[in-house]
Amino acid sequence: MRVRFLLPEEGDLELLRALDPDRDFERFKRGECAWVLQTYLRLAAAGKPVELTDRLPEDGIVVFHAKHRRWLAARGGALHEAVLVGIRGDLGTPAIADFEVLQNGFHADGLRRFHIPHWPQPGLLRRDPARGDAIRRIAYKGFARNLEAGFHGRRWLDFLAARGIEWDYGAAEFAGRDTDRLRLGWHDFRRVDLVLAVRPPSKRLHPSKPATKLFNAWLAGVPALLGEEVAYRELRRSPLDYLEVRDVGEAIAAVDRLTGDPGRYRAMVERCAERAAELTPATWIAAWSELLFSTVPRLAGEALASPLRRLPLPARAGVRRLGRWLALRPAR
Repeated sequence: MRVRFLLPEEGDLELLRALDPDRDFERFKRGECAWVLQTYLRLAAAGKPVELTDRLPEDGIVVFHAKHRRWLAARGGALHEAVLVGIRGDLGTPAIADFEVLQNGFHADGLRRFHIPHWPQPGLLRRDPARGDAIRRIAYKGFARNLEAGFHGRRWLDFLAARGIEWDYGAAEFAGRDTDRLRLGWHDFRRVDLVLAVRPPSKRLHPSKPATKLFNAWLAGVPALLGEEVAYRELRRSPLDYLEVRDVGEAIAAVDRLTGDPGRYRAMVERCAERAAELTPATWIAAWSELLFSTVPRLAGEALASPLRRLPLPARAGVRRLGRWLALRPAR
């Protein structure tokens, strides 16, 4: 089956096909580019038979981002011969998809929903080892809305100032397509000694979010203070993998613990190197190749034979949403 990555309304596809994620990393801030375009480019560079299109194919395997589910539904009709693989990202489930790719394993079932981690930050620059074991700079690299409110306040800033620690707040407001033009330095960890990433609290521990910030910290050789999240906990095998903190108070205690124990800080840096060894591009390429060239083709026959294929995409999505609601409805 042909495998095509769908990226509508992006302009010149020839220009996109010529991009290199590690050279042109500024172009991969938006979810649809970080997922769809980057996966296409890396698989193509590895010699895999994949294609990039801005038109909806009528057959084969079509990989799309959940952001484009309405665009696809408005143009797709019944799409009898196309097998749709939707990348959920940070959004809700794309119910028009036959199969889904999830950022962590929380909702994955290995039948219709598959976990493939988000790619690490392209073009990443590692921490300068000459910085030693001193903590002189703590960085947040992400969108402003994804940082717990207390870290915008005086208690955190005054604590850092009192310890002589620089706060590298590499954040911005998400700006849709204009996000591409923001120069945020998310790839540069050369002068970073600790990574902080604590989202606003969630009772369900952010089950849709990826572990990207942890991957980036490991690859950069920088210990991390991270919030309570499903994706991070799925990967944790040692107390040295990262320190979990819920708020400013716990972050302050963690920083003081590390500054008072350089040996522990050094052990966390060494642990970063151990975990980073697992995160080669080949890991992601193998996972995507297995899904698109083995698993989905093997399961496609059942999907194509489903009575849902006779329905237009919006109706098909409605049936799936109803089925999920009935399955989750408490028994009486």
